[in-house]
Amino acid sequence: MSSRRELLKMVGAFVAGFAIGGAAIREAFPKFVEKVVERERLVTAGRETGTALGGLPKFKAGFVYVGPIGDLGWTYSHDRGRRFAEERLPFLETTYVESVPEGEASGVIDQMVKDGAQLVFTTSFGYMRSTKDAAKRYSDRFFAHCSGYLEPGDPENFIEYFIDLYEAYYLNGIMAGAITKTDKLGYVAAFLIPEVKRHLNAFLIGAREVNPRVTMDVIEIGSWFDPAKARSASETLIGRGADVLAFTEDSPTVLIVAQEKGAWSFSHYSDMYDRAPKAHVSGQMVNWGPMYLEIILRAYMAWLTEDMSIWSEWPPERPRDYWWSMKNSWHGYDWRQNPTDIYLPMHEVVPREAQDYVMLRRRQIMEGVFDPYSGPIKDREGMVRVQVDERTGKSLRLSKDELYGIDWLVEGVENVATA
Repeated sequence: MSSRRELLKMVGAFVAGFAIGGAAIREAFPKFVEKVVERERLVTAGRETGTALGGLPKFKAGFVYVGPIGDLGWTYSHDRGRRFAEERLPFLETTYVESVPEGEASGVIDQMVKDGAQLVFTTSFGYMRSTKDAAKRYSDRFFAHCSGYLEPGDPENFIEYFIDLYEAYYLNGIMAGAITKTDKLGYVAAFLIPEVKRHLNAFLIGAREVNPRVTMDVIEIGSWFDPAKARSASETLIGRGADVLAFTEDSPTVLIVAQEKGAWSFSHYSDMYDRAPKAHVSGQMVNWGPMYLEIILRAYMAWLTEDMSIWSEWPPERPRDYWWSMKNSWHGYDWRQNPTDIYLPMHEVVPREAQDYVMLRRRQIMEGVFDPYSGPIKDREGMVRVQVDERTGKSLRLSKDELYGIDWLVEGVENVATA
């Protein structure tokens, strides 16, 4: 079988079985096949980068990480997604550099390009400017930045991507509201940026939906990975009466402290159950693998066919801006395979009625008929931030851009402190 046929067979089989994100790939596949068939040779003189599948070119992707891959949080999950993609795409080679300070990203990106990376992923908000500048310098490479935003004039070889967890935080908040005995929750925040405010607001919205008496204190620790500060903040919150803790930082410390102090908490990003099983209620989980598969396949298809539209015109509703959430999952899938979901099963401490309500809301979120940021929602100063349509009485929702730029805290947040 020719190398061309091998490629089409491999990609076709993958597309046919790709459950998550696959619709977009399937739509692009006929165009990809047409382009490949038109070409006499798939490997040009300038693409002698190694071969895969009997003569087809290999493709190299580099990953720049802000933390250590052993943090069990953000970086661990991205690295798991990298390995997920590499195991499934026989043409793919990957490399990574961990614990890169945000001010040093540019040099690391340059070295990856020098070492032959056709695609570079950068996985921290603070890498955005360096990544955009690199995309302008290296117009023949592909660049994907996580957690930033597109601006006018960004080059077409640059994309933004993110998987948001606010929906899963909301569902875990329902559990928290149902099990708290003090009506006081605590939240350990790395930084009070919009992403973290989205998380903690959604968590409290869920809790107050089932228990309107609940309030929450927040401590910002000023670091994505600082177990000592996370421990101190957790102990302080519990000392103030919080008996359920949530967090957006990249270690299992909060969960571990909760077990030591007889409180409850959750996994964040990865499965942390084994670190503190007696305190573990559920969790907000993320699987970057499906998104990395889609982005890498698009880059590879665009690179082989020399048709940039396969990369630059997707997703159709927001080209070059991938923003997935639980709505890219489906209630029938195993929660471990969805891009984002809650940890299942829930701990038996959660009453059966509350568990049933969580699963109802989970299904509604995945089917797109409900969103945690549905009006009316007030901020902690009493201003209505999410409205209800006065004419129809229908709850309005925040748009993607409004969600991405949240700069307010929801009603029920009482004390906000810095560690």
